[in-house]
Amino acid sequence: MGGVTFAIAKKENKMLATFPLLFGIQQISEGIQWLNLNAGTTSPAAGYFFLFFALIVWPLYVPVFVFVLDEKRKKRILKWFIFLGAFVAFYFSWLMLTESIVINKVNACIRYGFNSPLEDPIFFFYLTAIFGSLFISGHRAFRWYGATALFFAAISWIFFTLAFTSVWCFFAAILSVIFLVYAYRPNLLNFRQPANRPTP
Repeated sequence: MGGVTFAIAKKENKMLATFPLLFGIQQISEGIQWLNLNAGTTSPAAGYFFLFFALIVWPLYVPVFVFVLDEKRKKRILKWFIFLGAFVAFYFSWLMLTESIVINKVNACIRYGFNSPLEDPIFFFYLTAIFGSLFISGHRAFRWYGATALFFAAISWIFFTLAFTSVWCFFAAILSVIFLVYAYRPNLLNFRQPANRPTP
């Protein structure tokens, strides 16, 4: 899906098309993890690669992504989500460099664990950086993605709490089909408003 989205997207929308492509790369690392778990081992390298996207790339990339592509009048607010996402990414970078990762299978899902003393507030900042930028965006495609991703984040938290990171990233990757729809039919999601024509 990521490859198709990137291939059919117009030049000015290539950055948008990287969204499902990056999710696809992230999910490959989890596929490698499953192969190891089913063989009775774990792959720390695949685990760190997966968490690099989940904990570092997404809280920073999403607000930057929205900021670059969004309306000028929204940028003054959106820049604060970039700062928040950068803080979250820095915290998780420090955590991944100083703490050992724990990987195990729980109820047919993968659980990634760290010893995180600030887990609850950082988790709040993490969600705020991502969903805040998506919902404030002036573009319908971003708001649709934010709404559906938030719904499935709630589902993941309620039913798959111990494996939240893995399950929600899976849902978020599937939901990025929204950007494939936009690449194929931009007007369907009304991503860009047509420029105002000059008055004769």
